[in-house]
Amino acid sequence: MDPSPPMQLVLLPGLGADHRMFAPQAAAFEGLSVPAWILPRDREELPQYAERLAESVHFSGSGARVLGGVSLGGMLAYEMARYVPADALVLIATCRTRRGLRHWQRAFGPIVPRVPLGVFRFAQHLAAATTVFRRGRSRSMQQTLVRMFQEADVALMRWALGALLRWQPSRPAALPTFQIHGARDRVIFASGVDADELIPDGGHLINLTHPERVNGFIRRATDAVQ
Repeated sequence: MDPSPPMQLVLLPGLGADHRMFAPQAAAFEGLSVPAWILPRDREELPQYAERLAESVHFSGSGARVLGGVSLGGMLAYEMARYVPADALVLIATCRTRRGLRHWQRAFGPIVPRVPLGVFRFAQHLAAATTVFRRGRSRSMQQTLVRMFQEADVALMRWALGALLRWQPSRPAALPTFQIHGARDRVIFASGVDADELIPDGGHLINLTHPERVNGFIRRATDAVQ
């Protein structure tokens, strides 16, 4: 029997992150691609931004086409699934309804656009000094997270934070959806998501801290649609 064609995997990173967030997945999946951020338009909300970002996603070949993302990237992938010809959607440490965000978190949505960019630059400046090692994070992982945050575009971060807090999810796309989450996630609480698999000691960065579990989940999702 001929082996299945290689999977085509597109993953979107979280707030203040880029392709470096997926180092463990890049090592495991040869067909991984991570789209670059595009600049948001004035007053643009997450669904409209996702529709434009979807134009940068191109699948080729005959392998299973898998779209996914982490945190903010998962919300964008959820919206992009309506425009991208994917075979499966894989959501990691994210949510697909407003129940994933607490009321107090959503209350900041209208306020964020008025926060001066200097506040975000100050947070970038303090990032290294305020970093504390957490269980499951190596020194190199911490350094990479800090570098990504410090190098992120502050205007894009401000827009993205406000947009995700104001997010009104669209109707789900008609494709198989698989979701994995950390039981100890303190950003998007597990009680507010409908996860197919929970990692008992997982926090918000499970694709980095528990790569074997997450990579295995992606493979099983792929196998289910091939």
